[in-house]
Amino acid sequence: MKKDDLNPVKLSMILFLITAFSGFILSIVYSVTMPKIEANERIKEEESIRIIMPNVRSFVQKDDVYFIYRDENNKNLIGYVFKSIAKGYGGPVKCNVGIDLYGMVTGLVVSSHTETPGLGTKISEVREGEDKPYFLKQFKRLNGTQIDFNNIKAISGATVSSKAVLQCVNLAFKRFQEIR
Repeated sequence: MKKDDLNPVKLSMILFLITAFSGFILSIVYSVTMPKIEANERIKEEESIRIIMPNVRSFVQKDDVYFIYRDENNKNLIGYVFKSIAKGYGGPVKCNVGIDLYGMVTGLVVSSHTETPGLGTKISEVREGEDKPYFLKQFKRLNGTQIDFNNIKAISGATVSSKAVLQCVNLAFKRFQEIR
């Protein structure tokens, strides 16, 4: 090997060119895939709204709240879906919480979390033979004054994750009181 091949300036330039080329390729891949990722996120969000409020015909988003309507003309308001975030054990727990006009929970979907597999992930786990997450079903038909651990059974070994979902629901009720 020649001494000229180990020149630090030459090696630095080669490394810079490889890094610049890789960064350029990554930016192209990002710009091509980002619209598809955003479209998939919108579809996932709409699916969660339809799970939470099955009678939805249309909805309008304003900030972190979806106004849910029974008709296509946005005239018959039937409730709201609130986007809430709380701190879980493994990171943020993001929930969509449905509340009808009477202040009752219509449904709840954990849209994302990074909780511990086998423990914290039970917040959105569906048991065999069931169609909805067993932990989240406890919240349905409760009003804002009933959302505490007196009415909700925490998941054993995942108390922090359970508290995060509880906090998401309480944050949704706080927002519900503000816009009501």
